[in-house]
Order: sequence, then structure tokens, then C-alpha cells
Amino acid sequence: MDRLISTREADSLTARLIALGHESLPLAQSIGRKLASPLIADRDFPPYQRAMMDGVAFDSSQIPATGPLVIAGLHAAGNHTPPPLRPGQAWEIMTGAQVPHDCDTVVPYEHLEHGRPRPGWRSGQFIHPTGSDARAGDTLVAAGSPIGPIEIAIAASIGLDQIKVTRQARIALLSTGDEAVPPGSTPLPWQIRRSNGPMLEAILHRRGNPLVFHDHAPDDPDNCGALLDAALLDADLLLVCGGISKGKRDHIRTLLEARLGPPAFHGVAQRPGKPLAFWPGPPAVFALPGNPVSVLATFTRHVLPALSRMEGHEPIPSRISMKDLPAPLADFSWLLTVVPGPDGTLQARPPANSGDFISVAGCIGLVELPPAPLFDPTAPLAFHPFL
Repeated sequence: MDRLISTREADSLTARLIALGHESLPLAQSIGRKLASPLIADRDFPPYQRAMMDGVAFDSSQIPATGPLVIAGLHAAGNHTPPPLRPGQAWEIMTGAQVPHDCDTVVPYEHLEHGRPRPGWRSGQFIHPTGSDARAGDTLVAAGSPIGPIEIAIAASIGLDQIKVTRQARIALLSTGDEAVPPGSTPLPWQIRRSNGPMLEAILHRRGNPLVFHDHAPDDPDNCGALLDAALLDADLLLVCGGISKGKRDHIRTLLEARLGPPAFHGVAQRPGKPLAFWPGPPAVFALPGNPVSVLATFTRHVLPALSRMEGHEPIPSRISMKDLPAPLADFSWLLTVVPGPDGTLQARPPANSGDFISVAGCIGLVELPPAPLFDPTAPLAFHPFL
């Protein structure tokens, strides 16, 4: 392990990862992704003055002094522009229809009495003016914005059937350890079932990242090296769990150095997760410690922000204030797991150790408690959700 660096120093090194570029996807497959280019209005919105109510449309200067309006016909949404009205006439009009150019007012059916508008109406009412929402050439949604249902509707309204989105990282996942057996098997007394791989695979699936490789390597340099070679082939990012500490059967650093050179860092002044290592690649590699709480903490604090940057989005952690915090550590940042409290605040729930994932069930993320010399009890803390 190298000189321990701070979490901020680690951020500055992982921030150098290059964005992955973009791809075009059909509208239905684009939701949840990030826009690679802005959505630009191809015409005015609305493109015509639009009736906002079902009722009658007329020229307010031509309404008769007495008696009912004469209905010239029905003008519905999607109808061509009708011929001009004569004085005293009106169109029966439907919501969404183009208000004819010689009409300046819409009166809803419920505001008519004996075929005339009831007192209180005003010229120009219930008309959505041309271009009042946006003008042709306006930016409707900025590049980098997340795509939700409204953004899909906007894209469709400007004539797109595909959206250019930032490409999501292809992930390779390799867990390690002779002691870890598949979840569906019966472990021997000296074995445990694998949990790191399924945990990370589930999070990546939730994010929508393609998992191009997922396997488990024994603590054997030859077999582990062969699996690393396979994992590095098609991935933008490789995640390795375990084998990165100082044990005599921890081979990951040596094997990765032979393939990618020395890491940008190996060792971060944080708990849990001190042995974290990072190679910028390509492909980029995060070698995470093997204990489950360390895996989740380092993945949440370091890998998720790096993934966001690779996918064209600068992550900004939430800032929160918490009560009843434990005392900060002397020289380490504390990646402190938290649960929702009964009053809506977050409460610290640290595990007994980095292998104790049972005690952190129900936790939704972590806050970063700076080391004691940097800790300001009045300053809000960075909150990193698991999902």
C-alpha cells in the first residue's frame, strides 16, 4: 500500500476520467439517461394560438349589443383554418383547436347564457398565445439534464423519435477469495457465501449499466490473472472486490500493475475502505477491499461519483446536518452509514466492523465525517445515497 491520501485527493485523481461519449436511443429507452445535446425548439410553442376551453370563439369588437351569437359552425382541434366570421358570428370551438385569426376571445360553455357571454368576460381570455411558451430556436432542455417523462414529451414534440444520450459505462465485476462460495451452495464450516458480487450487480442493474463480465477468482495468481485479462477486454470500468490489502495471498495489485502500470493511488485515509486502489486505465479500475461494508462504502463514496463523471454528469453530493454524531476519527475520514430516523432526519448506525453488514440493514447511504482536525460541528456533511 502507498502513502495514504485524503478522500479529496482521491476525488481529484478519479475526476480525470474521460467522458464516454454518446449514443442515440429510441424515446422509450431514453428515460433515466442524461441528455448529450440540448433539446431545441423547432417551431414556436404553441405553434398557433390555442383554445384553452371548450366553448365559443369570436371577435370581441364584433359581438352584437343584444341577442345571441350566431354559431357559424364547429371548429375542433386539428381542423384547417376556417373562413372569416361575419359580425355577430362565433365559432363553437374545442380545447386545443387553433383559434382563428379573426377571433380574440374564448368563452366557455358554462359562461354562456341565452347564447351570449355572461357579464364579466374579457377580451383575450382562454387563449394560449402563439410562442408564449417558447420561440423557435430556444433551448428547451439543457445538455446534461436527466431525462424523465416531461423530457420525453418535449423531445417528441420537437420531432425526435430518438434522443442523443451520454453512453453508460460497461462494467466488469470480479470478486475474489477462496473462502467465498456461490450464494446457492452449502458452505463448509470455514467458508462463506459470496455477497459482494450480487450486491454490486444489483446496484449496477438499477443504474442501467451493462454488466459485460461477472466472475469470481480464487486466490491464485495464474487463475486470477486469466480472469482479469478476460474482465479487461470489453469494459469501460472494472471493479475488483478483495485481494488488494497486504496479505500474502492478495495478488490484485501485482497482477494489475503488470497490465496497467502503477495505480494512481493505493490507500485512502478513510474508514472503512483504507486499501482502496485506482487505475485510470483504460479501462479504469477500482480495486475495493473485500469486506462487505467496505465494498459498499467505497463503491458509494468513490465509484458512483466516478461513474457519473464518465457518463457526462458532475456529481454534487447533498449536504445535511445531523445530530448525535459520534466523535470524528483522529486522522481518517469516517464513511458513516446512516438510517432514516423517526422524525425524518438521518441517524448514524456504524457497524461493529467492516465485515458486519447485518447491523447496517436498513441504511440508505453514508455521510462523510471529516477527520478531527478538519471537523466543523456547525458545517453540513456530505451525504452519499446507496441508490
